Amino acid sequence: MHVDPNKKFDIRNVERNLREGIITEEEYREFLESLPDASHKVLREDQQEGEGEE
Repeated sequence: MHVDPNKKFDIRNVERNLREGIITEEEYREFLESLPDASHKVLREDQQEGEGEE
């Protein structure tokens, strides 16, 4: 089966790729750890758009 390398860790495919041995748990964990921190983009429920931006 051909697996597009750009979609190997796509959330829609990751469970199947783990199950079929296309990726390992360790590879997936390393991928997740390599993602940039985007916590500054989170908007809490009690916060309005534009609030808290410096």
